[in-house]
Parts: sequence; structure tokens; C-alpha cells
Amino acid sequence: VLEAVQAATPALVPERVPAARPDPADIADRIRHLGALREAGLLTDDEFSDKKTELLAEL
Repeated sequence: VLEAVQAATPALVPERVPAARPDPADIADRIRHLGALREAGLLTDDEFSDKKTELLAEL
């Protein structure tokens, strides 16, 4: 009986939903925040540059 029900019921496969693109303004705000952290001495120039590149790649 289970096989008959499974055969008669279409497989429930979730639809692929494209990932939402981040808001460019949010990315810019995050980069500004990172810049403030760098100016405060909490991030090195390399750390700032790496994270900035990562954020820009999301656009």
C-alpha cells in the first residue's frame, strides 16, 4: 500500500529559490563600519582590505 501511495504522490522537492542579493546600501554601510574599526585600530589594513573585497564580491 505504501508503494502505491508513494507512486501516486509526486515527490515533494523544494523549488530552488535564488538567493536574495544584498542591498548595495547595506554593503556600503558595512564597509564604512569596517573603516571606522580600522581607524580605531581594531582592524589592520590587510583585514580591512580582505573583508572589503569579500563584501564587494557579494554585489
